[in-house]
Amino acid sequence: MTIDSIRAEINRAQKEEFLVLLRSTERDGIEKLIDYLENKTDFFSAPAASKFHNNFEGGLCEHCLNVYKNFKGLLAMKNIELDESSVIISALLHDLCKCNYYLKEERNRKVDGVWETYLQWSTNKQPDIPLPHSSRSIKYIKSFIPLKFVEELIIFYHMGPFGGEDYEYRNMLQLAYERYPAVLLFYLADTMSSYIDEKILEQ
Repeated sequence: MTIDSIRAEINRAQKEEFLVLLRSTERDGIEKLIDYLENKTDFFSAPAASKFHNNFEGGLCEHCLNVYKNFKGLLAMKNIELDESSVIISALLHDLCKCNYYLKEERNRKVDGVWETYLQWSTNKQPDIPLPHSSRSIKYIKSFIPLKFVEELIIFYHMGPFGGEDYEYRNMLQLAYERYPAVLLFYLADTMSSYIDEKILEQ
């Protein structure tokens, strides 16, 4: 088998795992959301980032599954209760804003004195919903399924201190961590997945 065929098989298995988990929530509207993901977005072929963690086809789906597993582990370790459906929804959909967001652009580089053209992931500078990262994910999700308040908090603050720089954001982030410890654990799960579990593919 080639590297590409192995990667394609991994992507297929991860997509299947993702969909089984999402359907298990039995959330109203979940089938419409799945139809959207499969037929109107590149979710299952998109990278998780353009330059950093999981910057390869299928990287976004893999990242969301990694976050799900790390989040479950941290909740269990700290004995914090959270409904399984909320764990699944928060983890698998927190980066929904990355659908149709990455594109490949041709770049030029010199290798051993010879110029060559290669493809580099880039980002869509004008997304259809002009909201910041986390808010855009919440907007997409809520157009298909309802979100519980704790799920919305988890997704909104999933970038932790990197999600906003103003004084109010930092204060509200601290309050969210104090009142809903799962919000802090989710940020840690996302960070663990990005920096420990995932790779950067040189392009």
